[in-house]
Amino acid sequence: MKFLAVHPSPLMYTKIYLCLEPLGLEMVGQAARQAGHDVRLIDLQVETWKDYLTLINTWKPDAVAFSCNYLANVPEIVDLAKLTKKELSNAFVFVGGHSASFVAREFLEHGDGAIDCVLKGEGEVSVSKLLLAVEHDRKAITKVPGVVTLDGEGPPPQFIESLDDVGPARDLLRYRHKYFIGVLDPCASIEFARGCPWDCSFCSAWTFYGRSYRMVSTEKAMEELEQVQEPGIFLVDDVAFINRNRDSKSVKLLRGEG
Repeated sequence: MKFLAVHPSPLMYTKIYLCLEPLGLEMVGQAARQAGHDVRLIDLQVETWKDYLTLINTWKPDAVAFSCNYLANVPEIVDLAKLTKKELSNAFVFVGGHSASFVAREFLEHGDGAIDCVLKGEGEVSVSKLLLAVEHDRKAITKVPGVVTLDGEGPPPQFIESLDDVGPARDLLRYRHKYFIGVLDPCASIEFARGCPWDCSFCSAWTFYGRSYRMVSTEKAMEELEQVQEPGIFLVDDVAFINRNRDSKSVKLLRGEG
C-alpha cells in the first residue's frame, strides 16, 4: 500500500539556528519499506502545505502518518489530519512520536474523527503490523502493540531489541542540503543510542523508554558514518557533535584508534 510519512513545520524561530532531518520518520519509513509498502516522506520544515496538498492529491496515499515529537506541533497536526480526511476520506490517518505517546487520547479527541489512531512507542516495531491491519482488517488495529483509538487500546508498546536491526531511509528526503544546526551546514543526523537509565524530573525520556538504554554496535556506528554524505553530523542521542572536517578525533575514538 502507499504510505506517506509527514514531519510538521518548524517551531517558532527554531529555523534560524537549526533544521534537523527527520531521522525518526526515515527509520519508520525504512521499516514500512522493508515490509513491502510504497513509501514517501514529506518534511514541512523545508516544504509547504501547498506541496503537501499537491502530493496527497496526485499520489493519493492509503495511509498517512504524522510525527509529533513536540507538543507545540499538536495544533498543526490536528489541522493537517482534518485537511487530509477532507481530501482523502478513505485514507487511514495516524499519529506517532514521543509527545503523541503521552497525550494519545487527547490527540484523538481534538482530531474529531480525523485521526484514526495514535501509535505509541517506537514506530519501527509496530508500523508494519499496523499497516497490515489497515490493509486487511481495520477492525483489528487494536490488536497492534501501542495502538490507541477512541474505542480501545492495543497491547503495550514494544521496544526494538537491537538498534543494529534498524536504519534510516535517507533517500526519502528530497532536500537533504537544507538540514543544519549552527555552523554545521549541511548536516545529517545519526542515532547511536536510545533511552536513559536516570529519572530527571525535567525530562520525559526515561518515562518513554522505561529507563532502558540501548546502544548500536561499533560496527553499525561506523557503517552509518561512512554512508553519510554531509560534512556535518549531529548525534541525536545527546552525546556529541561531529564535524568530519574539524573533528576527526571523534571518529577515531569510535574506531578505537584514540
